[in-house]
Order: sequence, then structure tokens, then C-alpha cells
Amino acid sequence: MSESRVAARYARAIFGSAKKQNIIPSIEDDLNGVCAVIEGNPDLQAFLGNPRIGREDRLKMYDKLFSDRVTGLTMSLLRLLVSKNRESEIDAIRDVFIRLRQETGQVVPVTVESAQALDAAQQQSILDKVAKATGRTPEPTFVVRPEIIGGVRVTYDNLVIDGSLRGGLDRLRERIVKDLLNQA
Repeated sequence: MSESRVAARYARAIFGSAKKQNIIPSIEDDLNGVCAVIEGNPDLQAFLGNPRIGREDRLKMYDKLFSDRVTGLTMSLLRLLVSKNRESEIDAIRDVFIRLRQETGQVVPVTVESAQALDAAQQQSILDKVAKATGRTPEPTFVVRPEIIGGVRVTYDNLVIDGSLRGGLDRLRERIVKDLLNQA
């Protein structure tokens, strides 16, 4: 079994359990937090990756670091990964878990491009409209692109809503060219 298949199996299992318990967002937060702690600490990575460190010591380290910070389900996953020597799969498990959550239709990835940074009220207004239109929770990425001059461009579900000044100017130019060609 390849590593990606292993990660997918663990991710599907924890996703199914999280869905039954209605704690999918909590588990995702836990997985993101665990990965961030491990990725952000080279000494911890060295400790956990050291083959001379036994399972019991690694289990104690995970318990010490995470037992009071993550859900019981996440802690069970970490203990299982340690017992099977699969801790290196945690990043891939998180990635597959996020993909599964997106595929179930609970969330919709949204990219919002604007000429200037949007304030919190503007961001929330856009996200509320996307949530209403899709019936799903938006997972936003906000990008500042000065080249769109003004307005916003919102992309989700292979749909682009271009309310940017650049988009308006481009459409106007296309209309003028089309009219000129029709007159000729």
C-alpha cells in the first residue's frame, strides 16, 4: 500500500467518525494545529523522527503536547499512528481530510480578488452572498490584485463573477470592437 493510500484510509476513517459525531470542523482544526506545531518545531521533528526513540516515549510526547488541546478522536488518531509507526502520514491525512470535507459539499472554496484590501465588513458581505447562493459555507482566499483597478472578482464552483473595473473596461472594449466590426 502506498503512502497516499495509507493516508487516504486513515483520513476516510477519521472523517467518517467525525461526521457521525458532527465534529468535522473541530477535527480539521485539530489536524491543522498538530501539523503546524510539528512543522514549526525542528527539534520536535527530530525527536519524533528519531528511530532510537521508542513508541512509548513518542506517545508520551504526543500526550504531553496535544491531549489537552485536541478532541479525543484526534488524540486516538495520533495514538494509532504512533502504534503503527505512521506519524509521518499526518500531513497527508490532513490534506485528504480537507479534500473530503470539500467534496461532501459542506464548504465551497472561494477566491475574492480586489484592487485593495477589503475590510472585515466587506469580506463578510461577500461571503454571506456566496453562502446564500451556494447553500454552503465559503472557505475564502482574499487576494489583492491592483491590476483590476477597482471592484472585486469572486470565483467559486468554476464560476467567475467579475465586478472589477478592469473586467468592465474589457467588456466595454469588446462591445465597441464588435459594434465597429458589425458597421464595417
